[in-house]
Amino acid sequence: MNVIQEFETRMLPDLVPGFRQLVGQARVSDPILLNQRAMVRMLVPVQWILRRVGTDGIRLTKAGHLPPAVVIEASFELDWGWPIEVNREVHIRPLRELRVHLRDVGLLRVSKGTLLLTARGRTLAESPRELWRYLAATIHHSRTAGVSDATRLLLLYVATRTLDHRAEYLEVLARGLGSIGWAVSEFGVSGEDAAEEIIAPKWRLLTRLGVFEESGHGFGRTETVTVGGAAFARAALKVEVAAVPSA
Repeated sequence: MNVIQEFETRMLPDLVPGFRQLVGQARVSDPILLNQRAMVRMLVPVQWILRRVGTDGIRLTKAGHLPPAVVIEASFELDWGWPIEVNREVHIRPLRELRVHLRDVGLLRVSKGTLLLTARGRTLAESPRELWRYLAATIHHSRTAGVSDATRLLLLYVATRTLDHRAEYLEVLARGLGSIGWAVSEFGVSGEDAAEEIIAPKWRLLTRLGVFEESGHGFGRTETVTVGGAAFARAALKVEVAAVPSA
């Protein structure tokens, strides 16, 4: 059972036809035709971290963060617009979130205070097509079921390429979560605010992977889905519902 089919089992019968229409718009059944060069562009931050860890690993600080020298390297290599004087991982949330995600999905591990590649991480680090597909298959991974569901719903709308503003995504996510049985009161906030709180870390992760191309500022800001982003979303939605395998 793939993630789309699993959602239908939790919906009221009268909601299923509209959901299937959305799935059709998302072209989830289409083959993934993205070329490897485009995949490599999306993988730049992931491959940088995996290669930087390499065979020797990275000794973490006592607080469990990347050391300042590595943070400075990342600010140069990844060109995410950080001030050059920033050298603490705690001040660069997207970097920390990406590192933690790679650990959570079995590409990195920590042993005796050192960040290391897992066997899977070593295998996939220089295999861009397989790495891209693995990241798509595990992008929803979270210890919180609501975050996993929200991520899959977000990816479904990403695959349609019909929305351009974060507020639009939050509106449909709030409705979508309700349609599969989540009550907003379970998150302690309501509506779009709940969706924002739930999806924010995954949104940042998807942005760093090149799923969204952001432009403008303030109310004029847009988040346009890239061609690679739509392909990534479809690949993620094709996978069977299963736990992330152990490293």
